[in-house]
Amino acid sequence: MITLVKIALIIALLLVLIRKKVDLGLALALDSLLVAALFGLPPRQLGQAALEGLTSRVTLELVGIVLLVLYLGQYLQAANHSRRLVDSLRRLVRDPRLILAIPSAVLGLLPMMAGAMMGAPIVEEAARRWGLSPAWKTFYNYWFRHIWEYCWPLYLNIILASTIFRIPIATLCLYQLPFTVLAAATGLVVLFRNVPAGRHETGGRGSWRDVWGVVLGLWPILLTIVLIFVAGLKMLVALALSAVLTQLLSRSKLAERWAVVRAGFSPRIALLTAALMVFKRILETSGALDAVAEVVDPAGISGYFLLFAAPFLVALLTGVNQAFVAITFPLLVPIVGAGSPDPFLALFAYVSGFTGILISPAHLCLALTADYFKADLRDVYRILAGPVAVVFGAALAVLVASRLL
Repeated sequence: MITLVKIALIIALLLVLIRKKVDLGLALALDSLLVAALFGLPPRQLGQAALEGLTSRVTLELVGIVLLVLYLGQYLQAANHSRRLVDSLRRLVRDPRLILAIPSAVLGLLPMMAGAMMGAPIVEEAARRWGLSPAWKTFYNYWFRHIWEYCWPLYLNIILASTIFRIPIATLCLYQLPFTVLAAATGLVVLFRNVPAGRHETGGRGSWRDVWGVVLGLWPILLTIVLIFVAGLKMLVALALSAVLTQLLSRSKLAERWAVVRAGFSPRIALLTAALMVFKRILETSGALDAVAEVVDPAGISGYFLLFAAPFLVALLTGVNQAFVAITFPLLVPIVGAGSPDPFLALFAYVSGFTGILISPAHLCLALTADYFKADLRDVYRILAGPVAVVFGAALAVLVASRLL
């Protein structure tokens, strides 16, 4: 019982610091000190654990991956690839209702803060013919923007979860891919049931040139995925190759290319990533994770409850995608499995956390999208409740089936 109180204090301090708008990296550093104090880690061992977490090969690779992902997102924005991609899609789509979904979904392939705002003007324009309410416009733009975060390997959530649970990123993505399919299908069912069909109307008929426009709009990301899943390269290498090619093939001036590199480099995110790995290492060294394993039965009801409650509550309260992974997943390692992690348990923890993200009023995408469309969040929640329940219910069903079979 004392161990669970200590763990609760560790999570509570992080939540308080985040609610006070303390930077997540600094909050993790301060919480590392609390872990050391609560579990009796001497200063010398604390310093050694921090140094190991900071300089380990896994940490350095992870920081490199995060920075390269941020750079590619910046490159695609700066080169106007996103705008050309959406223009091509509008000419290719035959059912006008899909314009309410596809552009937001495609732009969702680009990991970025408040990225739902990129698709909002397109949804606004497409929705005029049906006179949709602000709540429905908010839902379509918001929901389809987030269908990829279960499996897209460029999202920091996936990268961090793979690193913490020591599950190969390709394996984690493949296990969680059905939830992207389910989220997309659920959104389309809602779309087609609530928006009447209409005739196709665009500025012109789509052609193979538009298909090529879509490919060109995403080529660095598509190349990275091919290099990871087909060529079998490590993610850091694949991202580095794609980043180098963006520079070699760019027709921009050297100053403009350097500006993109500088804009894509985020010391804050790099430090946050390093702080997470230091936090994880201190948890391991202090014996906190072993203590959790002794108190919480991984196969018992308490273990399953913790897999849901910890990531869900942190996500709901903070609305920060990386926060529920960074704060709770290191604590869940003993339950998921330190030596041979169970991907079904990891999946359930991830979907539980992302469920909290989708309904969190602190989630930047939800808040900004609702504000853009002047929607009442209560009306948006009435629409969101069903699709969110479907996805979480599926994760719960998969968990139960994996235990029974």
